Amino acid sequence: MYPAKNGDAFLVDAGGTYLLIDAGFATTYQDFIAADLAQLAKRGARLNLVVCTHIDADHIGGLLEFFSQNGTPAKRGIEVDAVWHNSLRSLPAPTAGPDSIYDGVVLEAIRRRGFPRPPTSSPNPISARQGSSLASLLRQHSYTWNSGNGSKCISEGYMHTLPGDVSLHVIGPTTARLEDLRSLWLSEVKKLGYKGSSQPSDLIDDAYEMWCASMPDRSNPQATPIAASGNLRLAEVYTPDTSIPNGSSITFIVSAGNKRVLFLGDAWAEDVVAKLRSFHTPTTPLIFDAIKVSHHGSLHNTSVDLLSVADSPRFLISSDGTRHGHPDFEVLAEIVDRPAPFTRHLFFNYETAATKRLELHTSRSGTAFSVHVAKNDWIQLGKVNND
Repeated sequence: MYPAKNGDAFLVDAGGTYLLIDAGFATTYQDFIAADLAQLAKRGARLNLVVCTHIDADHIGGLLEFFSQNGTPAKRGIEVDAVWHNSLRSLPAPTAGPDSIYDGVVLEAIRRRGFPRPPTSSPNPISARQGSSLASLLRQHSYTWNSGNGSKCISEGYMHTLPGDVSLHVIGPTTARLEDLRSLWLSEVKKLGYKGSSQPSDLIDDAYEMWCASMPDRSNPQATPIAASGNLRLAEVYTPDTSIPNGSSITFIVSAGNKRVLFLGDAWAEDVVAKLRSFHTPTTPLIFDAIKVSHHGSLHNTSVDLLSVADSPRFLISSDGTRHGHPDFEVLAEIVDRPAPFTRHLFFNYETAATKRLELHTSRSGTAFSVHVAKNDWIQLGKVNND
């Protein structure tokens, strides 16, 4: 779990089968991920799958940097077998004529605006080089994208098998969530004068992803301020996420041998609950070997209902606390307060106010738990030394 500021970046080693899931900002890739991938390539390893969970700057930025630097098919820095990424091209578009010249001017203006810079006070020359969308890079560099050329989306129910007895079961998003994001984008660019039909093109790819990555969480409810001495429970403060980009997150279960890990991106809790309940009796929770907590531990993406259908001895929370104060303490407390026949270990990639407070917390049920700050270290899912 790389230090990705307020973003996500995960490298998974499933017995020699490797998955890169998001890559934080461009600086996350440059400062941390690039060296690890170079070592893998030197050993003859490859990335069996790269996943961009959704188009948000703190998830996609490092992937843009990676794919812009990884070379051509004739000479890759590291081989990549498959990429998952839902862009506008991945959704079926109505048949229509090409955009007008004026439509092209509107889209070009969005393209020139580019992707947002990472949260830093100084200019970032790495981020400034990101002038193409991930969709454009995947096409230009001939990657296998969404099991083909990117014209199909990765959505709930999709199954994928990788070498070494590794499989992935996609539990979200629904196609409807992806269509919602397209509709939101179209409504926003129409305000700028765009009247086209968003037929697939490199310019459309660029404008769509750059706009989505820059989209503020305007529809997301504001967190209720909690005093440092407050003692409210998650059920008292939880309000569902309504951010359409977050709702488009690719969420999935990775199974390797007898291990299962649930990766939730920034998904809505209600969507995850509905899917997990569709194939499991709700009387007892599904137990995973690890759960990557949705949206950096936001109280809008982990509900009491979600924690009743999914549990684990390991929870992974990725955030430095610089955006919206994530993770929210109410989520962390609810995770450890529930009774369980096992000790829960919570892994963070940064020390934050919430992690410090959690270290002083006593579980309401008496269930044991521990707090770990894993700075660029492997988190083992086999026998773990938790000292």
